[in-house]
Amino acid sequence: MILVAGCGYLGARIAGLLHEAGRPVAGITHSPESAARLAAAAAWRVDACDIGDAASVHSQAARFAPGEITAVIHCASSGRGGADAYRLVYHEGVRNLTAAFPAAKLIFTSSTSVYPQTDGSVVDESSDAAPDKETGRVLREAEATVLARGGIVARLAGIYGPGRWFVLRHLLEGRASIEGGDGHGRILNQIHRDDAATAIVHLLDQSGGGIWNVVDDTPMTQRECLGKLAARFGVPVPPAVPPNPERKRGWTNKRVSNAKLRAAGWQPHFACCLDALDGDPDLVASILAQIEAEAPDAVMRRKNVVLIGLMGSGKSTVGRMVAAKLGFRFIDTDQLITQSARCSIPKIFEREGEAAFRLRESAALRSLMDCEHCVIATGGGIVTQERNHPLLRRLGFIVWLDASIATLHRRTAGGHDRPLLKDDDPKAKLQKLHDARQPAYRKLADLRIATDELSQDETAYGLAESVRVHLGGQD
Repeated sequence: MILVAGCGYLGARIAGLLHEAGRPVAGITHSPESAARLAAAAAWRVDACDIGDAASVHSQAARFAPGEITAVIHCASSGRGGADAYRLVYHEGVRNLTAAFPAAKLIFTSSTSVYPQTDGSVVDESSDAAPDKETGRVLREAEATVLARGGIVARLAGIYGPGRWFVLRHLLEGRASIEGGDGHGRILNQIHRDDAATAIVHLLDQSGGGIWNVVDDTPMTQRECLGKLAARFGVPVPPAVPPNPERKRGWTNKRVSNAKLRAAGWQPHFACCLDALDGDPDLVASILAQIEAEAPDAVMRRKNVVLIGLMGSGKSTVGRMVAAKLGFRFIDTDQLITQSARCSIPKIFEREGEAAFRLRESAALRSLMDCEHCVIATGGGIVTQERNHPLLRRLGFIVWLDASIATLHRRTAGGHDRPLLKDDDPKAKLQKLHDARQPAYRKLADLRIATDELSQDETAYGLAESVRVHLGGQD
């Protein structure tokens, strides 16, 4: 059995991957509350244990049969603490785990921050690792303990993923900066959470010990990374500032190589953090949701019109008319999907299923984050995915085109391009969809327009005037 010591952001993902692969796994986490929460959601055993306390670790070890634990993965976090917290969790934690499980293979997740280089050079596992900061020195002490007993040290780059990407979050909140006198800033070495987890699982099967860098293929300067993100999200490129000498892990500037790990057969799913913008369906949405929840005033909504509503509500037809009246560009997310898939929506449903179509729908929304002055008609079911809600709000002024079931049924009758209406009773199916989706439409809409008694021209005129008032109030 493999013991994951520290089932937080990374550790829980590692344990999940091991369980999915059919490998016996157990986890320990610091507090009884987090252990109970994880145990309720996970299919693997989770206990509370303070790895900084020798008695707690030995008590935990006694719960397993002798030799039952064949490997221990230390990926506990210091909880953003300083040197004292580092010493307790990393230095003492490694020593306690080593003493309690002497026969187990040990993997310690360290950090690429132990490389102190500031000259932009490429560093590998043989490069100098003598950090100036005390926190870095504590990590090196823990590494030395692991290496002395033949264990593995995995030096992880900055981890990002769903709900955690400080680079993007600070950019969208207007708190980002480019640190460095040359205007390019320091080099960012990053790794997606899921790729870090697959790397650790991969290292479990490597013979012998040693140091391994865990980083993606594309280190980038802050200006390069933030510049591309700024263009993608339509925000200003952050200003350049002097290096911050108070950084907890020190100000460094180097390109960390993953050549050794790749030569051992591992490769990242996301070669670059920018790939994850499109490839991870929850990444952008989760960061936007965090900002909304914690700093709602920081959410900058774009100057677009986003149309939501059931099929037959007139989103495409009215949307084109509104775009013409406002001088905006018209975009239909269904058209983006069919262009990307190179086949019709009924074919996508037939070949891939509705779940895959919904992923394509989210991807279409994410591709529009840089849009401005557009009218965007969305699919009727786009609101069914919670991940789409912050994306829709970010995109702009949301208008719900509503109509009675009788009207919707009349407008959609005879159509053959609506997979969800291929039903013995299309009207009843519309009613069911309406009842299920109405709460989301109501929650998201800045404006609702009932179109039953309105012509398309009247709907478009009223909507265009409402948009002019809304955008005028933003300027």
